[in-house]
Amino acid sequence: MSSCIVGDLMKHSPLCVYEDDNLFTVVEYMNKHNVDAISVVNKDFSLLSQVTKKQIKKYLNTNFFIFGSLINSLKNIKVRNIIKRNELPLTFYPTTRADDALCLMKHLNNKYAPVVETPWEKKVVGFIWLSDKCN
Repeated sequence: MSSCIVGDLMKHSPLCVYEDDNLFTVVEYMNKHNVDAISVVNKDFSLLSQVTKKQIKKYLNTNFFIFGSLINSLKNIKVRNIIKRNELPLTFYPTTRADDALCLMKHLNNKYAPVVETPWEKKVVGFIWLSDKCN
C-alpha cells in the first residue's frame, strides 16, 4: 500500500477562473484542458464554486436571444451570474491519501480536483489530476 499523499502529486499551475471572468474565457479553458467543469475562485484563491458546461448551456438556452450572437453572449456574461456559491466541487487536502483521492475521482468521473489548504478558507493550493500516479 502506498503512503503517497495528494500534496506529493498536486500541481501548482492553476486550472480555475475568477468570478469576474467572462464565459468566453471559461469555454476556452474547458476546451484547452478538456474538462467539463472549472473551479471558481475569488482574488485570494478561495474556492467559491464551480462552473460547468451544463450550467453554461442552460444559461445560454434561457437567455441567448437577449444578447444576440453566441460570441457576444459568452463575452458579456460573468461567471458570477451563473454559479451557485454553495455548490463546491470535489476537493481534497494535501494530507489526503492519494490512492483514496484518485479512487473517488475515478468513481465520480472527475478529471481533476482542487486541493485546498483548510476547510474553513478553502484556499486553493494546487490541483490533482486523475492521471496522476504515486511513484
